[in-house]
Amino acid sequence: MTRRLWTKEDEDQLRALYPVTSVEQISQLTGRNVPAIYKRAYELGLKKLHHPARNWRPIGSERLDRGILIRKVTDTGNPKKDWKRVDVIEWEAKNGPIPPGYSLMLKDGNGPRTQDNLALFTKSEHFERASVRAMPPEVAALYQLKGQITQAINRRTRTAQQAPSLPSDDT
Repeated sequence: MTRRLWTKEDEDQLRALYPVTSVEQISQLTGRNVPAIYKRAYELGLKKLHHPARNWRPIGSERLDRGILIRKVTDTGNPKKDWKRVDVIEWEAKNGPIPPGYSLMLKDGNGPRTQDNLALFTKSEHFERASVRAMPPEVAALYQLKGQITQAINRRTRTAQQAPSLPSDDT
């Protein structure tokens, strides 16, 4: 088996094709085997171009997330860092950054997300406002009933999974 050395022209062709063409296609075009192409591309420091995801959006794009308007502020690829609530962006532009240990929430809990209806709350205040104890008694009773139903379903599911299977008549 003879080895073909890579010429300058071969390397230039590989540099042009490798980022955007499949290695199998390059193999057919150049008459070299796939491992040789991978090896030479590695030696030359070539990388494949990765296309952005189908749902990629540019910085400044806005979308709704569970009914809340959010805006893309960076493009790190980490959604938690890339997207930020618009009301938080506007609050910070007017009042400065939110201090650690505080959350920006609606004052009345159910109104529009305007600057007049937003306030900073500590984590404990946030918990008190969001807990079942802060809800009307009818709603709290519904949450308790939902918990009981979920427990009953989980109990039945566990019992069904633990029950031994019955022998079949095929034996």
